[in-house]
Amino acid sequence: MRRWREFLEPAVVILAGVLAVVMFGVVLYSRGRAAEPARSAPPAVVPPSPPAQIPIPLPSLTPSPSFAPIDSITIERVPVPDTVDLDAEGTIDWVHWGENGRFSLERDADGGFAILEGTPSLPRNRHTASPQRFNWTGGAPLARASGVTSGVSTCGKGNGFTVSAPAGTDSSTLTVYVGATAARGDLHIELSTGKEFDSSWEVRDTSMATSAYVISYQASRTGKISVEWITGASFDAKCGGVALQAATLS
Repeated sequence: MRRWREFLEPAVVILAGVLAVVMFGVVLYSRGRAAEPARSAPPAVVPPSPPAQIPIPLPSLTPSPSFAPIDSITIERVPVPDTVDLDAEGTIDWVHWGENGRFSLERDADGGFAILEGTPSLPRNRHTASPQRFNWTGGAPLARASGVTSGVSTCGKGNGFTVSAPAGTDSSTLTVYVGATAARGDLHIELSTGKEFDSSWEVRDTSMATSAYVISYQASRTGKISVEWITGASFDAKCGGVALQAATLS
């Protein structure tokens, strides 16, 4: 019994020391935890605000300015070809004068009477003196003709012819085939919407001379163009004057 006590007493002492050390450590740890300040939760991370958007100017959607049509007349006097095909040239309408008499008028059957002649002035004569030839098909009342040299003429100062055609905001071309014998022909062109043009052509010879007036025009609104071909001066007391053969509109 004494022998067991010799071993047990030192073990108890050692165990008590170990327990004391453990308890001392627990106490120090507890005091240290109490002394530490409470840890606050980490601040919430706020995402940065997106940069302010700068407005980008857009191109203007304003339509391009439209230009108002104006009244304009452009004229050119040109030689007459040896042969004139009225059907090919007069895509809108064409007219020929004098094949069947001094008051006869041959025209495009499908032209819708776009080209008109004003009230005839006297004297009015039929001539066959044109050095050029006129051809057509699809005409009325004469359906077709080839190699025509006829036309109408007048004598004396102040006498002549008037031709008219529609005018609008689209460009059009009216070609008038005229002649003169020992006379000065005065050309007066007028748009009903407010534009005028004047020109003259003088022929001293007693043989007929011919020419073509190519008139390009445009009006500011719907109207008509009027062309006067008048004897401005006569150089032959017998019959100095002007003549008219044909007209085309395209």
